[in-house]
Amino acid sequence: MTGPRQQDSKFRERVKSMKRLTSLVAALLIMSLFLAACSGGATPETPPTGLEEGPKKDTIVERAVADQQTFDPFGTADINDQRIHYQIFDSLMRQEPDGSLVPALCTDYKFNETGDEITFTIREGVKFHNGDVMTADDVVFSLNTAIASGFTSKVTSTMDRAEKVDDKTVKLILKYPFAPILGCLVSSSCAIVPQKVYEADKDAFGRNPVGAGPYMLKEVKPGEKIVLEAFSDYYRGEAPIKNLVVRIIVDDAAALMALESGELDLMQPSQAYTDRDAIINNPNLVYYEAEQACTFLVAFNNVKGVFTDKRLREAVARAIDREELILGAVNGMATPVEAGLVPITPQYPHGFKGLEYDLEKAKQLVIDAGYPNGLDVTMRVIAAANYTKPAEVLQAQLKKIGINVKIEPMERGTWFDVAYAGGDYEMTFYAHAISVNDADFCSYPFLHSSEADGKGNNYMGIKNAELDECLEKARTSQDEAERKAYYLRACEIIRDESLFVPCYTGRRTMAAVKELKGVQADPWMRYYKYNYSW
Repeated sequence: MTGPRQQDSKFRERVKSMKRLTSLVAALLIMSLFLAACSGGATPETPPTGLEEGPKKDTIVERAVADQQTFDPFGTADINDQRIHYQIFDSLMRQEPDGSLVPALCTDYKFNETGDEITFTIREGVKFHNGDVMTADDVVFSLNTAIASGFTSKVTSTMDRAEKVDDKTVKLILKYPFAPILGCLVSSSCAIVPQKVYEADKDAFGRNPVGAGPYMLKEVKPGEKIVLEAFSDYYRGEAPIKNLVVRIIVDDAAALMALESGELDLMQPSQAYTDRDAIINNPNLVYYEAEQACTFLVAFNNVKGVFTDKRLREAVARAIDREELILGAVNGMATPVEAGLVPITPQYPHGFKGLEYDLEKAKQLVIDAGYPNGLDVTMRVIAAANYTKPAEVLQAQLKKIGINVKIEPMERGTWFDVAYAGGDYEMTFYAHAISVNDADFCSYPFLHSSEADGKGNNYMGIKNAELDECLEKARTSQDEAERKAYYLRACEIIRDESLFVPCYTGRRTMAAVKELKGVQADPWMRYYKYNYSW
């Protein structure tokens, strides 16, 4: 072996030492293999790091804050239930990650000249999870079942009926032309299901769904987990991620620990934003943010109880300090909202002013309403930090004007049954979330009188003739400037009658391990796990 003439002796000694060390390691390795052979050929369960690449991950473990109420896409209005529905079911249309709308279970569509009918060509060869091939009859049945449901009216109230044209074609007839209709058809509320399975036992379907989406329901352990597995015959090809495990973790701190320790791969962070900094500063995690497509608000029971008195509603409206509420409820991570719409919508009246904060006037309104010594009310809220924390701040604010609030946290499903669907509450704190970016979706379903009395999503029981007229004209008009004018007037009515009190909008967030690709924060909370991969 030759080398540079000036090679120094210390370097040669280091080389000799390295050779001796290498020989020793080799000898030890040979001895260990010899001993393993003598012990009956046993091999380690896990190959030594660096000698062999481990198996590729095929599972995502994510968090849910509550049990699934139902797997029936026509049986819930809860956006959290729908997050799993988007994995199990497909609809005629799909929203891509860039926000564009594309055909899904149809191959194309065409509007008639007046814009009140859409003809869909049904995609051939699509299979349901039970192996049955989707038919035009299934599509017609699904759409008409959605239209008939009180839970789906947020997206179906402009639809009249679906009809079969032939074995490959379905027609959807609208009550009137409605510009955002394709966005409605993206919703899981318009999912396509197999008619014969759903009709055979609707309740059983809500527990054991059969869809045409990329994942099938495999297992449910209430209070613990939900397991989905990839559908091998999915029409777009089997999903890259083979298993989805959804763990029920109610506590935000416990969920953060699970994400940091690797027990979770993905989760929606605390909606009180208490874990934001910890996730951002963790090099193994990625924190995603987007604008939130909802408005958090104080809602009143306008039908029965003390808040049928406008003076008490106005007293609450004038006693709410939005900046203080935002700081205490969500660590300042929100934007005040004063108009009764969702700010992300193009029709939102920016610059609109709500009722002025005025404690003295609020106190006098309570007295004028017949409560010189104040009054006690109960605020029923979902038992989650994004509802209980603002309720606590509101409790302190309203105490200043003589309204003593007792907070009653309720399990999410119970709150929906008792308060939202049953109307059994005095006041609450909730979020009006939208699935389509148009003001109609945060107004008509929640505020029009036709949606009250258990017929839809008007859980506040609001019945105002002028407001009804504004919402009707806004949804049927084809002139965007005219629509904005109607929505401005609607916001004025909401404010002047104190029908509810808009408070703030926050940020839609998501957190994941950095190796998981395809993740994003979606304003509408539509998360297609089919797009994810390791």
